Amino acid sequence: MNIEPENKHSLSELEDSEILSEIPSASKGITVLPEPYRDVDGLIVKADAGDFTKWVKLNAPEIEITANEGHSKLALRSGDYWLPLVFLASDVSLPLYLNIVSNYLYEKMRGALRGDQARVHLSAVYEDRKEGKIKRFDFEGDVESLKSAIKKFDLNKFMGE
Repeated sequence: MNIEPENKHSLSELEDSEILSEIPSASKGITVLPEPYRDVDGLIVKADAGDFTKWVKLNAPEIEITANEGHSKLALRSGDYWLPLVFLASDVSLPLYLNIVSNYLYEKMRGALRGDQARVHLSAVYEDRKEGKIKRFDFEGDVESLKSAIKKFDLNKFMGE
């Protein structure tokens, strides 16, 4: 069980600079980004990108969310939740985003069969303009581990690493 984020590293360590070119220069809110995935040619968006974007627009209309069009969508045949890589502009904090994700997953899982143990896969790129740092937050684990990670999350510690 993985309670802490699986991988935390600075954006400069990301292997694919194409991701950075997808970040709008004057963005607000949340931007869904395409990303490389294993041996797939080109950039893709994760399976739950469309549903998550629609859900945020309906359930958190005060948060601006945009998704770049024209990228292939990864179709996976499992009960896991594959949330898209997102860029969080300075007006959306990582803890706020994680709470939005938690609420989204709660809604999605209301119809799940009792005992289903789906895993959550999510990544977020966050920019702290004041400190001049860009970080990436990756999480993979079950929903209960995500809830625990959200409660224990310390943004200052995360940005200091």
